[in-house]
Amino acid sequence: VQKIFQPIKNLANDIDSRTEQDLHSIEEINLPSELQPFMVAINRLLGLVSQSVLLQRRFIADAAHEMRSPLTALSLQAERIAQVQLSPEAQERIGVLRQGINRNRDLLEQLLTLAKAQSSALSPENPISIQAVFRRVLEDLMPIAEAKHLDIGVEGHVDLLVWVSELDLTAMVTNLVANAIRHTPEYGQIDLKVCMKSSQVIISVCDTGPGIPLQERDRVFEPFYRTLGAGQGGSGLGLAIVKAIAEKIGAEVWLEFSDEENQSGLCASILLPTLR
Repeated sequence: VQKIFQPIKNLANDIDSRTEQDLHSIEEINLPSELQPFMVAINRLLGLVSQSVLLQRRFIADAAHEMRSPLTALSLQAERIAQVQLSPEAQERIGVLRQGINRNRDLLEQLLTLAKAQSSALSPENPISIQAVFRRVLEDLMPIAEAKHLDIGVEGHVDLLVWVSELDLTAMVTNLVANAIRHTPEYGQIDLKVCMKSSQVIISVCDTGPGIPLQERDRVFEPFYRTLGAGQGGSGLGLAIVKAIAEKIGAEVWLEFSDEENQSGLCASILLPTLR
């Protein structure tokens, strides 16, 4: 009996072990002829779901691309109006308008990044230095951190190499650091860390912000989700992008309190394989 049902068990294990992104067809296995239509039906359903997901992602990317040019034109027009001599009240309103335009431009860029994150994984040609990625991200985001008087930097001098696309790794670290800057109060601290554990690299970004409650940690990886009581701006896409890239490249991402005793601060970590 076990021999008869072993192919069915193998089929169940194959489906159960898949990630939510893995929608390719089930390979032919030695199922009894009575169950072959069942496998064909599953493959047909997987194909339809895969096509639906692809169309949804393509729509988001195309819509974001289409909105880029009009927003850029609006931004230029607002800048030109701001250069004209206006009343203080009009200048103030133009300033609010420009801020709104910039927020929408940032949202579009995040949507495009998310669409790229959900596309096929890029094959790295060379190993990437973690410290080099840290430096690049800090150079880009340092002005924003300095505006809040944040103590931000890399903890330690350990450098490790990983076989990951530089674009993917930079996008993940950038979004984690940007998220930390957004939620850490003035004069707070943000540390970037890297270490080795069981032949795998762990990257962490830890801050002294309010942290994320345990009951919300799964939901914060959903697009556009914001934690309860979060008054800071942002698109709500940063952690969704990190999660999408992590799933694409076979990495893991998780969240902890940076101060477990007081249950505050956030430490976001990514576990990456070091071998090609």
